[in-house]
Amino acid sequence: MTRTRTTAGVTAAGALSLLAGTAVAAPKPADLQLSAGARVAVVNLLDAEVTHFHASRHVQNSFLKTYTVGWPVNAMLMEALRERLAQMGLVPVAAGATEALRRAREACFLDAALAKGLPKACGPLFAQLAGAEHVDAIIVMGPGRNDSTHGSRRRELPEYLRGWCFVSEARSEEDTADRAPLLLNLTELLLIGPAPPSAQVSAREWGGAQTQTWTGFKPPPDLKDIPEQQLSQLQPLFAAMLKQQASGVLEHLQVTR
Repeated sequence: MTRTRTTAGVTAAGALSLLAGTAVAAPKPADLQLSAGARVAVVNLLDAEVTHFHASRHVQNSFLKTYTVGWPVNAMLMEALRERLAQMGLVPVAAGATEALRRAREACFLDAALAKGLPKACGPLFAQLAGAEHVDAIIVMGPGRNDSTHGSRRRELPEYLRGWCFVSEARSEEDTADRAPLLLNLTELLLIGPAPPSAQVSAREWGGAQTQTWTGFKPPPDLKDIPEQQLSQLQPLFAAMLKQQASGVLEHLQVTR
């Protein structure tokens, strides 16, 4: 069954029309060079959950609710990468995050200015993973926040939004969702090259510049309690956004034969 976490009384500070911000420009990273047949670990650090932020004209009717979903996020990430990696002559390797990386997720993703590279304490953790899995590179997905550390902040939304989200807006007195919610992909996808005893980011693809409408959305009787079956409509939509994000990061991977 879907589990939820709810926070009430969230301030609505703008309309969905302001959601078309662009990501902060960053220097073009150097491409990572790999030999044909190299092994690439695919690692997921994103929880299987989606957050709903509802903005209302009446502050007391705005809310934030996070749903835990049964989506196979690890498999979704691998599916977004597998075919292209194989076409490049590389070997994708499904690798689980180490306990050390899971504990460091806050520092290595949520609080990190990844446009400037990995925090000093995080490089060795990825190098250790690469050594344990005998891989030549790592592609890892983790959560980011709606703040200027990750990209151009969407100022009409709370800074603490993270990961996969959808945003609805009510403009009528009845406080219903007047139009289909927008999906936000507040995640970081990194291409990491081991450089023992550390590692470094060779490419970064911030998903926060992406937006997509929840196609086919019909407001449920209670907008604060969206049924699990309806939430399942979001899985292929976020999977498509993830595939686009993966294409961006793979542009910085070069293979020599």
